[in-house]
Amino acid sequence: MNPVVLLYLIVGTGIFVIGATIGSFINVCAYRIPWQKSVIWPESRCPNCLNAIASRDNIPILGWVFLKGKCRSCGVEISSRYPIVEATVAILFLAVFLVNVVIHPVGFGMLDPGSILRMIYHQILIALMVTAFLIDADLQIIPDSITVPGMIIGLAMGTIVKGIRPEPSGANSIFEAFGVGLLGLVVTGGLVWLVRIVAGFIARREAMGFGDVTLMAMIGSFLGWQAGVLTFFLGPFFGLPVSFSKLMIKYSKKWLGLPISARDNELPFGPYLVMGAITLMIGWHHIWGGWGKKFFHDLYVLFSS
Repeated sequence: MNPVVLLYLIVGTGIFVIGATIGSFINVCAYRIPWQKSVIWPESRCPNCLNAIASRDNIPILGWVFLKGKCRSCGVEISSRYPIVEATVAILFLAVFLVNVVIHPVGFGMLDPGSILRMIYHQILIALMVTAFLIDADLQIIPDSITVPGMIIGLAMGTIVKGIRPEPSGANSIFEAFGVGLLGLVVTGGLVWLVRIVAGFIARREAMGFGDVTLMAMIGSFLGWQAGVLTFFLGPFFGLPVSFSKLMIKYSKKWLGLPISARDNELPFGPYLVMGAITLMIGWHHIWGGWGKKFFHDLYVLFSS
């Protein structure tokens, strides 16, 4: 086997394991952060028998498989969500490695610090977004304790490593890099904030939570305003199937005379924004080079003429 291919396989396997481990930690964060509990202490326990989960059972993905999805102590079923989240984060971490280091490296792939830093930068954003995704899907809230530190990290890393953001949000100096990140934060967050106000005025009720504003501001600080704007317009397409199914369920209940719950009328927007951002992050070279650049050029021509 080619030594370079072997090296990529070894490193890729290691990144998959790291991603699964971080996915396991994200499961803890998604459960504890909304209740303002420590994500470090105490150790994870079975919610039924309250016995601490042994280290051998806490191995990401494999622990659940070996236990056949049941607690070792009391036999209660353990949700398959845990290994699904761990595997998803592992796959996303591996995808970011392939895109940033193997397929589109800054210089010399794994030998280039820029490629490694850009990979880590995107993996941090993925970890933050997946955590927000899970909490919003569960409780329809996105805590500031996730998005505000995320904005700071996006601004700080994007400023210190000035070429880390995707085209056309690169920069030639630290001051320019900070300005690009701040512009991404303000424009992307401001766009959602404006839509939130207008939609709320039309609907006469809160149409979007403020967590969506801070989530998009975080994404903009990491990726720049162009990717942020595209995320906002791409996200709803991921939500269409769920919206349609909720609509069908609502009218079926109405037709059958069954009570309609509040959740039948509500759909968290955060998870679909996250899906849009991840799609753009991984496919940015093709999206921006394919139609993204032309899209913004046409908008510029339209509004400047």
